Amino acid sequence: MPHIKLYGIPERVVAELSIELVDTLADICQANAEAFVFDCISSKTFRRGSNVNDVAQVEVLWFAKDPETHHRAEKAIREALFNAYPEIEHIIVMFRELVPSAYYKDGKHY
Repeated sequence: MPHIKLYGIPERVVAELSIELVDTLADICQANAEAFVFDCISSKTFRRGSNVNDVAQVEVLWFAKDPETHHRAEKAIREALFNAYPEIEHIIVMFRELVPSAYYKDGKHY
């Protein structure tokens, strides 16, 4: 935790981001880099019946953070993604807050 789900991005790019981006995000969040997980979610995006490949979606699941942390993390994600995958035109980053009492790891909640 945090869990970072990436949609519409090739697996090789997600693997690269899991190396290149993790230390930056860990620093921004003041968290252990080993706690971050990057998920490559296979998906296709359609616009008016046609498959489009110009949109990437990033969903960050984590415990509550302040707005400045959101801004810094979004900027780091966007810049790293543009560097790793310059073909992309649009990047959507969404932050979803997890409730510690509803999050379990190995049978224990936070």
